[in-house]
Amino acid sequence: CRLYVTHGTKIVVIDMDKNTVVGEITDTPGVHGFAIAPELGLGFSSNGMENKASIVDLKTLQAKSKVDTGANPDAILYDPGRKEVYTFNGRGNSATVFEAASGKVVETIPMPGKPEFAQVDVKAGRIYNNIEDKNEVVVIDTKTHTVAATWPIAPGEGASGMAIDLANHRLFLG
Repeated sequence: CRLYVTHGTKIVVIDMDKNTVVGEITDTPGVHGFAIAPELGLGFSSNGMENKASIVDLKTLQAKSKVDTGANPDAILYDPGRKEVYTFNGRGNSATVFEAASGKVVETIPMPGKPEFAQVDVKAGRIYNNIEDKNEVVVIDTKTHTVAATWPIAPGEGASGMAIDLANHRLFLG
């Protein structure tokens, strides 16, 4: 079991069973997040300072390639149902969707404001993303790569964290 900890320009990889650092993933300027696709042996970093996402080999911890995203990718999420990666681009007010295995960009989804954290519900074919500056959650249809709904979070404001309880169909914002 591994833990990936982002540190601005690199990701420190910790073996949780041995409680030791086993390596670093470098060349990730402005890294915000890291998503993994264990069945593909790949990881993905959102590199906010270069407007790119890195595709990383989880065995070697080396970047295989980089994908152009919108401005300032922040949250990053892997959708195992469609084997796609989403970067949520803070200054770009968009989400970039690319194929996990190839890095081919399949869509750029315009967002109504600054996207922040996201969660996926594979069974429903939905990704939920909070729009931090608009106090909303957008619901993305993973098949059509479009915003299917927008939900206000009033009286909540400026939510940045999100968790999902799939068993009870509940979305939590913080």
